Amino acid sequence: MQSHDLSLPAWGPYTKRYSGISHVPAANDGVRFDLSVFPGMYRRRVDVPNVRFESGFHPWAAAPDLSCYTFRHELLWKDQLYADISFAPLGEDARLIRAELHNNTDAPQNLVLHYMASAWDPVPSHRGFCGFSLPGCEVSLPENAAFVWAKDYDTLDFSIHRPNECLTWDGLRRGEEAVPGFGQGYGIGMGFGCSEGKGPFGQVMPSGKGDTVTFTLSLTAPLRAPCLCVRYWNPADESSEYDVNGQDTLQLPPCQKPSIAILPLNASIPAGKFTLTLTAAGVGGAKLDCLALCEQADAGDFTVTLRGDGSRPQAEPAADENYLTLQYPHIQECYGILWDDITTHIRTIENDELDIFLRDTVHDHVNATLRGNGKGHYVNLFMGPISLEAGQTKVIYGAVCAAPDASAAALRCHELLTQRSDWEHVWQQASASLAAPPALPAAESLALGQQLMNAVLCTNVVYPVYTRGQYIRHYTPGRWWDCVYTWDSGFIGMGLAQTSLRNAFDCLNTYLMPPDSVDAAFLHHGSMVPTQFYLYAELLNRTSSRELAAYCYPRLKLYYRFFTGQEGGSTTANLHSGLLRPWDYFYNSGGWDDYPPQQEVHRRRLQASCAPVVTTAHAIRCAKILAYTARLLGETTDADAFDADALRLGRSLQTAWDEESGYFGYLLHDPSGDAADILRTEQGLNYDMGLDGASPLFAGTCTEPQKELLWQKLQSPEHLWCACGLSTVDQSAPYYRRDGYWNGAVWMPYQWMFFKSALDAGLADFAYRIADTALTLWQNECAESYCCFEHFMIESRRGAGWHQFSGLSSPIVQWFSAYYRPGTLTTGFDAFVRHTDWAPDNSALNATLDFTAAGRSTVLAVLQPGSKAVTASVPCTVTTRHDGLLELTFALDAPCTVTISIHP
Repeated sequence: MQSHDLSLPAWGPYTKRYSGISHVPAANDGVRFDLSVFPGMYRRRVDVPNVRFESGFHPWAAAPDLSCYTFRHELLWKDQLYADISFAPLGEDARLIRAELHNNTDAPQNLVLHYMASAWDPVPSHRGFCGFSLPGCEVSLPENAAFVWAKDYDTLDFSIHRPNECLTWDGLRRGEEAVPGFGQGYGIGMGFGCSEGKGPFGQVMPSGKGDTVTFTLSLTAPLRAPCLCVRYWNPADESSEYDVNGQDTLQLPPCQKPSIAILPLNASIPAGKFTLTLTAAGVGGAKLDCLALCEQADAGDFTVTLRGDGSRPQAEPAADENYLTLQYPHIQECYGILWDDITTHIRTIENDELDIFLRDTVHDHVNATLRGNGKGHYVNLFMGPISLEAGQTKVIYGAVCAAPDASAAALRCHELLTQRSDWEHVWQQASASLAAPPALPAAESLALGQQLMNAVLCTNVVYPVYTRGQYIRHYTPGRWWDCVYTWDSGFIGMGLAQTSLRNAFDCLNTYLMPPDSVDAAFLHHGSMVPTQFYLYAELLNRTSSRELAAYCYPRLKLYYRFFTGQEGGSTTANLHSGLLRPWDYFYNSGGWDDYPPQQEVHRRRLQASCAPVVTTAHAIRCAKILAYTARLLGETTDADAFDADALRLGRSLQTAWDEESGYFGYLLHDPSGDAADILRTEQGLNYDMGLDGASPLFAGTCTEPQKELLWQKLQSPEHLWCACGLSTVDQSAPYYRRDGYWNGAVWMPYQWMFFKSALDAGLADFAYRIADTALTLWQNECAESYCCFEHFMIESRRGAGWHQFSGLSSPIVQWFSAYYRPGTLTTGFDAFVRHTDWAPDNSALNATLDFTAAGRSTVLAVLQPGSKAVTASVPCTVTTRHDGLLELTFALDAPCTVTISIHP
């Protein structure tokens, strides 16, 4: 089975609660241990670092492998009174905790340092499901019984086709659903076998009559009088009913909580593998948890018992040393927590949240147990007072470890304490990994923005996320999104690639499926924007790896064929115009939530008859990436088919051109599916005056007059260009807003798309204007707020949205590499890097590039500063925008391979 997990350590910033360090137990069953570390003002104020909203802390620096990272906690803004909380390795089983406390005020200050330990059972990953946890269970079986979890079926088929049968949400199996009270938290649901109704997201579910599911159960001995035991939950008012192998009828009556139904079977069953097929009658609302075969007389011995509360540990403070061991009920390992020689009180907090409760009890200086609603449990090490004179800095150390059991944990704690004198040396060595990669001198003014963006990129990892039957660590766009997110993740991966190709590949691999996958063509959540193709192309250009191409190609091909409506029952291509329609899979076409024509489609319920432009534009670019890869691997027949797709889809886009507005438009279709007119306002104006209407530029399918007009729109302050970059919506359009989420704001991802397209067009100055504007804007905001925002409001040029956002803001580090990081070669979409040979110090480069389109094209090369000589196999003009950056612009009569050599 393909793993979708990340190659990161068991220790890391994986929490979904309060900032600090987390540990993934070896069982990897979704349970997580957290140790939040944060400062406060002694007996005055505490700002709990909640990761789900702005709470006074900032990711400050991080090594790409997360071996070492730092959070800055501001007590008095800005940097008057603060703490840098850092973590570093003490072997595989332990982490050093370093608190560097700074008092830059003119007065003495009293501080406190909190260590806050807790353990968390998994919850379903999507934010809307946070109402219940999944504690796990114990299964008891009679002798000779056979058992299977319902979600581990062999095959499951719906009798009425569903568009998402082969593209399930969040990578769940077909029919899989999170259900409270189920043994492993997930079972067969999603309307399988039920009467017509609504699904967990409110979606309409067709009748399940005729739905079938097949299981294989292995019997070690024959069953002479067998019965089938089914654990299920049926919240409907009528029984669910299933035919069992054409011989018996299973009924699952309504019940208020998971129950077990027992069906005596008519025939004995021999030892060995037994195939069980359930065919639903389409009544009731049952969801299936697990099934067992056993003797009828033993059926009462089959039980599934949910585990109890896993948050309350057995805590054992050492008698005469500064450590504490914690053994949690649902975690095999035992944890040890160590602290410095500071007055420390060990407290317990009986409450689910700390944001209000800890503030409300800050003046309880007496009780060792702070009792709240009892829905959560924390072990709190309260260290203080820590006195700092004016201008003083203090460093306080601690550590946390994991061991097989309590005695081993105590022994490891004692061992670590004997090494206390070495901890500063350990930190100095480990913190070297926090240093930024070398950059050109011209980039000095941008350093803080890059430092913070890379810290956010590396530390935005959560555990657990459940997908494909696995609990994984996952790069999230922000911890408010506790789930997979398809289109953000492609950009996250491209950002990660600037510091770690391994991390970038892991991010890509999370979203790709084995070529034989039948229920998930790719990992889907949210907008159908196929950014994984751009991430793959970025990795291919950086590595020139045929091994990478051979691994990714069949997986991307599966992805592409579903995306373009050619496989898996996909409905994206069911309009005769050939334009692609994504609405059966998500409300959002290009990722832009409030994009005006998209909103109008939903307001007028035009989802079945209206196609956006951007989905087809992305599909064309994906086809071109796959065509290049296919030829690289010798798959010429496939390559020709992808080229044909790109031409066909490009012709389809021409039906959506609106000469009057100078943009493409959302295309309406008549009841038979034929193209009609573009979507217009009541005044007859094209509703798509914005980045969607210009997106065929990055597909490379515009006519010369269309290119000229659209590039003018993109560069015009009257239309799409503004002081902070490209507006999502044309500023002259009557539906432009100043207060929208995307409409009236500047975001980074489509700016990156048009930046790449500008390189393809040889528009080096405009490409630089996009990048430089974004980098300067970003640096200014980071210097002002220390935040990495989602987007920027056009009027104020200030950041807004999620404040620790790595998803769609990741182009910031790509642009920085493209213009300032020696050893970087950047092309447009139409050029691929076949080979590079960099000098060890990045002072020289030999490269081979495959240009797949004729015309002007610019390539950016960043080397060590100094004068350079450039030779190329075809003529090119060379511009040095700043010392170390070369812009090579070619004018190509036809697609070709070009070699370049750059030397001092």
